[in-house]
Amino acid sequence: MIHVRINGKLLEAKKGETVLQLAQRNGYHIPNLCYHPSLKADGACRMCLVEVKGANAKPNSLTTACTLTVKEGMEVLLDTPEVSKHRNTILEMLMALVPDSPVLTKMAEEYGLKEIRLAQGDEVCIKCGLCVRICDEVVGAKALAMEGRGTETTFNPPFNEPPERCVACTSCAFICPVQCIPVKKTNDSITIWGREFDRLKCTRCGRALDLTEEHMALMMTRSSHLKPEDLNVCDVCSRKEVLGTMKSLVDGQITLERVGK
Repeated sequence: MIHVRINGKLLEAKKGETVLQLAQRNGYHIPNLCYHPSLKADGACRMCLVEVKGANAKPNSLTTACTLTVKEGMEVLLDTPEVSKHRNTILEMLMALVPDSPVLTKMAEEYGLKEIRLAQGDEVCIKCGLCVRICDEVVGAKALAMEGRGTETTFNPPFNEPPERCVACTSCAFICPVQCIPVKKTNDSITIWGREFDRLKCTRCGRALDLTEEHMALMMTRSSHLKPEDLNVCDVCSRKEVLGTMKSLVDGQITLERVGK
């Protein structure tokens, strides 16, 4: 077991664990916008900066908690003046870039950022890259791409055209920390990135599923254990089937007990 101090408190960390994971597991809050436990840490937003001492760290060493692996004897400080200064600078830059984001506004209130001194833009994306990463690493569609550099970076379908590889899983919109990816759903279709997809229907009750034919086809290629007949069932019907199976088992046990007597 590895021993790490966070804000003076000695904690036991697991080998390979990051400072952010350790902090969250022990109830400490570190702000972040580009981290998700299902994805590899990237450190793109820089909001999770912490100050590190010991374990060969330089004086006043600031680094991203999501990418920093714990080491024996490490000491981490979460809210020093240096951390607060850099965090608020980053937050101010993000708010200047995306001035109308409710998520960023709430974070500014939480961390006492009252004035935006930079020229405000009209962006809606904070350049975190979560949409591209989940499409690539988890969904496997690889429908989105990163283009450009710095503040000119964009995360969109290639050439900003309706993506051929998109399957309308809407994972990118779900994971976006500032909800800037529009999705339109009707009983029959899902529209995202300029493409309209037909929604599949539950084979038992006809209820619309959050599943498209394209998404099902992709999942079939990624796992040999999935079957279309299992995916084509809505949550309501699936729960009814599970409850029915459980009831049959319970009734069977009761019958066996009675027979035994």
